[in-house]
Amino acid sequence: MLTLRDILVQRAINGAPIMDQITKKSGIAMTMGIIPANNATFHNWKMSGAVATPTVRPIGGAVVPSSINDVLQRTDLHEFSLFQQEDKKTVATLGGGKDQASANRFFESTYPQMLESMLQRIAKQLIYGTNTTFGDTSGLGFEGFHQFAAANSTNQLKEMDGATGARTTIFMVRWNPQFCSALFNEAILNGTSEIMSSTTPVFMPSTSNVTTHAKIPAWESWHTSDMGLMIASNVSVYAITQIDSDHIPTSAQIMTGLRGVKSEYDLANTKIYCSARGRDYIYGLNDANLISTAMDTTYNNRITTFNGVEIVVDENISDVETTALD
Repeated sequence: MLTLRDILVQRAINGAPIMDQITKKSGIAMTMGIIPANNATFHNWKMSGAVATPTVRPIGGAVVPSSINDVLQRTDLHEFSLFQQEDKKTVATLGGGKDQASANRFFESTYPQMLESMLQRIAKQLIYGTNTTFGDTSGLGFEGFHQFAAANSTNQLKEMDGATGARTTIFMVRWNPQFCSALFNEAILNGTSEIMSSTTPVFMPSTSNVTTHAKIPAWESWHTSDMGLMIASNVSVYAITQIDSDHIPTSAQIMTGLRGVKSEYDLANTKIYCSARGRDYIYGLNDANLISTAMDTTYNNRITTFNGVEIVVDENISDVETTALD
């Protein structure tokens, strides 16, 4: 399945691939499956349901009509915006001059940092959605993994009862172009538009004091990215929440999560997402099985996959989650 990384790895700044310049670990942003929205600003889809039941029809017999699901859904592409403002002295010094070309060079050089900021914001939205404590304080955007798992809590959520303020979460997600995918404008996927669009830098002195009318001489640019999230199946996301050092999931509980998202259907596109601390908890499950001899000089409990499913770290998953997510 196409991922955001597949698109970003193609672009370069001054000969260096953007992927090489993104420093903060955002495994979700890099591995999430993506598809083009079927409209410029939204995506229509149908919720997955129980499969239809065929019947054996005798000659002259009738068959009751059936449908997998007759409820259409719609997901909007939400605009993620970033306003960049730089002092003209900074632009002139690092851009090599005071003209438009120098400003263009400077803002182009900062594109990777702006893109990373955008990706971190998108990753946080995917995780925490409209939760105003751990997501965006405005509560805007689309719902995230936490909320989808909670909505199907009977089968897709395991709470470990760890201490509030010291908790983290491990997610299992099975990406699929029909049932679970991030949504972008088609122009991004066909290469005619950037994942993050940026306006041409303009010189726009900014008022710093409305009383004295003091101004800061500055160059400005706007960066935007339109994105949505479609989860059309109740078995695409599973969450083990409220994990702390005294409440660590067992191998059996992680396996339950993987079964919850039907990982065996598509191991390659199923991911286990966790923070670095959550990954360490998974590493610890291997300690009891380590065997060393007198000749061994190294210790290694590193696990990169769990029963064939890749373990992916995302630093946007908090280690201080609270009851605000319950």
